[in-house]
Amino acid sequence: MNSPLKMLYLLALTSFLSLTAAGCSKVAEAIDCDQMCDKMRSCIDNDIDVRDCAERCEDRVDDSALADKLDACTDCLDHGVSCRDVSDDCSVCDEVQAALTP
Repeated sequence: MNSPLKMLYLLALTSFLSLTAAGCSKVAEAIDCDQMCDKMRSCIDNDIDVRDCAERCEDRVDDSALADKLDACTDCLDHGVSCRDVSDDCSVCDEVQAALTP
């Protein structure tokens, strides 16, 4: 393969992989937002509209610090923490909840 053709191939491959990784990150954030909002509805307020909450979450999670906290929170919730124990066992969720409250 010629050097320019090889460079073009590598550039295209790198661009594709970068776009794919960014897309996967957005999907993971959307899943985390849905999980967090569903937990808020079941533990805090049964009237929370999960879809509206998740959209608000996705808008606010662009802040990487909040994204990291959301990820840590949902990782903790994945361990089956009860509503009563969320504040004690998953304290990072309190910060995420505060950021998502309108």
